[in-house]
Amino acid sequence: MKRHLFFISLTCLVLCISTNANAQLFKKKDKQSALKAFTPGQAQDPAKEKDLMVSPVRKMLNKFNLQLEKGYGYFSYENELTDVSVVRNPRGDLLYIVPIGQEAQSDGPFNAYSNWFNDLSPTDIFRIDDDSQIVRTDTTAFVYQNNGRINPLTLRVTFSFNRVDRLQLKTTGDRVMSDDEFLRVGAGISTGTLKFRNAVHTQEVDLRVGNFILPQTKISTSKMFGSISYNAYKFVDFSVWVDLAGGVWKSKAAHLNQELVTYDPFFNVGLMFESTISKYFKLYVRPSFEMRKYSLADEFITTTHAFSIFSVDFGALIKYPTYPRNKHGANRVQMEHVFNGRIYRGRSIFQPQNPRTGKFGQSRKKVVKYGKGNG
Repeated sequence: MKRHLFFISLTCLVLCISTNANAQLFKKKDKQSALKAFTPGQAQDPAKEKDLMVSPVRKMLNKFNLQLEKGYGYFSYENELTDVSVVRNPRGDLLYIVPIGQEAQSDGPFNAYSNWFNDLSPTDIFRIDDDSQIVRTDTTAFVYQNNGRINPLTLRVTFSFNRVDRLQLKTTGDRVMSDDEFLRVGAGISTGTLKFRNAVHTQEVDLRVGNFILPQTKISTSKMFGSISYNAYKFVDFSVWVDLAGGVWKSKAAHLNQELVTYDPFFNVGLMFESTISKYFKLYVRPSFEMRKYSLADEFITTTHAFSIFSVDFGALIKYPTYPRNKHGANRVQMEHVFNGRIYRGRSIFQPQNPRTGKFGQSRKKVVKYGKGNG
């Protein structure tokens, strides 16, 4: 009997020890599982996560800007004659120029030209009459002057360079580009007609020589240019850009003799006062000053014609939107937002993208009514 009690007691002791060991083992496993479940994973890089939500093609296209400008301008014109003698023959009221020195010859023929504005038109002169009025341009500065207007239309494409986000660089050390532009580089084309106000070029050197009658009163022109713009000042949605442009230009073939004309490169300097309507649409006013010049020349004579142009351009700039428009009716948020793993904009490119109002179609009255109805 005593032997049976000893075996029963020993068996109970073994079972208790085994039960405690298993309990401790399961408890330890459960604790490790719990710790594993609540251990946070590796944090995602917000910048990389945002990049996955944006099309890289859209990001690249957003760097380009389409600019359309319509200008209204005034120009002054100067035709300074050099190395020629200007002759006015009272008989027939004939005005012409000859290479300097030929006016001293008693007999011709002379290399005389009656039109040196848009063509070197020769005129038959075999004798310069004694009563002709003659001005030598080597002794007197002789300039014909005129003025008029020009209304250019300009189209150009520019590429934007943005500033580095200094706050992001300072706080995280990441070199992230902000939305603020500081430089634009581009190219464009422009057309415009130089329309003279007066039908004659006037001069004040010798009244007896008189005015030059224009064979035509307009010159249709076109130009190709490169440009560089620097953001010199910015305050909220207003900015001032220093805008420089330069390139080549030419006239319509019917307006200037293309076989004799040489066009000097032009240079234009302006200021753009720009207002940001949205991230993708901007309006600006651009006053500017431009210099143009062309020359007509053959083997005997050269005449130069210079234009100083003052104009004010009214322009619009459109950028390709980085984010597409959210067209889902159930998620018509006006601000930029994430939807189904993509970033969307809620408004047209012609409207601000982050207004402080609510959703589309919600007036103040409807919001108040909705709040009362739901307690």
